[in-house]
Amino acid sequence: MNSYNKPSGNGRSDEESGGRISGDEKYGETFVPDPLPLETLFHRYGIERSHADNVARNVLELFEILAPAHGLGPEFQQLVEIAALVHDVGVATDLENHHKAGRDILLLHPPSELPERLWPVVAWTAFLHKKNIGEKKLRKLNEKGFGNMPEDLQALTLKVAALVRLADALDYSRMESRLGKVTSGKKSFRFEIEGEGAAIDAERMDKKGDLWHLLYDTELEFRPQSHKS
Repeated sequence: MNSYNKPSGNGRSDEESGGRISGDEKYGETFVPDPLPLETLFHRYGIERSHADNVARNVLELFEILAPAHGLGPEFQQLVEIAALVHDVGVATDLENHHKAGRDILLLHPPSELPERLWPVVAWTAFLHKKNIGEKKLRKLNEKGFGNMPEDLQALTLKVAALVRLADALDYSRMESRLGKVTSGKKSFRFEIEGEGAAIDAERMDKKGDLWHLLYDTELEFRPQSHKS
């Protein structure tokens, strides 16, 4: 489904480990980004290809299904796909804080396939994909470099991150869970999750839906597929 499914190596670089730029610096003022192609990012930072591809597949399905709620046009499909492909770029550099490492890597080396204006969206999506998000965390974002981005890019980043969080959660078990039957109401979507890890991943999606529910008044529900005899 995504356009970047090519074999990847497991090489990595410690280029940023000693003095990498910080996402807390002011937007656009402290460094000049050096964009790299997706394949270079995959090789250099040892991104887990199977997980990245699954999350990209998931996010494109969610993007299409939830389009009436999130309101993003088809011109943003490539953005959400690429954001999903590189969301874990910081894992090999700093597993515990890979959301921060990923942000800093992508601020320095944004995917060259995207227009320059959208580079920070991918970096901050990587930062926002990992931990729980509530009103307090959203307010604190304004104290970081995130708050120095144009307001329209801040809003776009949060929407992309909400989708990537759900797509990532759907592959939490690494057991090839998939979206099954979808039932939609006026302000709700109910997803049945298929696969051996469905119970694990449905529960994870419920948790990682926190940002979505802060942004939208459309309720999402995730349940493992029931098998009736």
